[in-house]
Amino acid sequence: MNDRTRDERISRILTLLAQRGELQVRTLQDILGTSGATVRRDLAGMEGQGLIRRSYGKIMAARPGAELPVSLRNSQNTEAKRRIGALVSSLIPHRPLTMALSGGSTAGFVARSLVGRADLKVVTNGLDTAAHLMTRQIVQVVVTGGTARPLSNDLVGREAEKSLRSYRFDFAVVGVDGINPKAGLTGHSSRGAEVDRIMLEQADHAIVVADSSKLGRVHRAKIADLGSVHTIVTDSHANAAIVAALRQTGVTTTLVGVPPTRTGTRTRFT
Repeated sequence: MNDRTRDERISRILTLLAQRGELQVRTLQDILGTSGATVRRDLAGMEGQGLIRRSYGKIMAARPGAELPVSLRNSQNTEAKRRIGALVSSLIPHRPLTMALSGGSTAGFVARSLVGRADLKVVTNGLDTAAHLMTRQIVQVVVTGGTARPLSNDLVGREAEKSLRSYRFDFAVVGVDGINPKAGLTGHSSRGAEVDRIMLEQADHAIVVADSSKLGRVHRAKIADLGSVHTIVTDSHANAAIVAALRQTGVTTTLVGVPPTRTGTRTRFT
């Protein structure tokens, strides 16, 4: 089976672990609709990545709430992210502009929606973001220097920070791991948070993108207060009370419509 199918299976396992706390290994073959051999390979890979712990026929999340590899995040809440990306691209005026675009799975969908824009110069620290932007070789793409962070496929550190501070951006579009009305914008990585903060600070208009699973969450690395942001774009599965609280802070908070999932639940991973 291809990697996307594998990643979707792993995402499904992690979703169930978040909901139930633990799973019986013997049930996974029926849950996933695949063979026992495939389940064993998936679990071995997940254990090797430090995603799960196995004990007496059961599995548990190794570190609940931990950052997941971007390859897995790309297969989670994809319809919401696709629609967020399309809406955000429509907010970028059609005239010569310089913008910053972060790494991450949601920012990747923004990049996919911008690939035909010959009037854009996009500066990014995201290796996957840059790859998406370059598919049609129309957008002018500038990649910062820095040290690669494998979980997210982005560049961080002093070189990335120095590169970003040399620009003034018309727009910055940044993906985050947590949005909380009181705690503001947060992420898993302190080094990644610093890069995101600079993007927002250097922009005339700052846009934050996050699917609804990120709302209400608080992670260890502070990116910025909500006062640093002009617009938040999320999806219609967002908690109504949190959306109302965000709007009360003065941040324009826009929801893209997303159909209900078959199970009525949402993936709760970053």
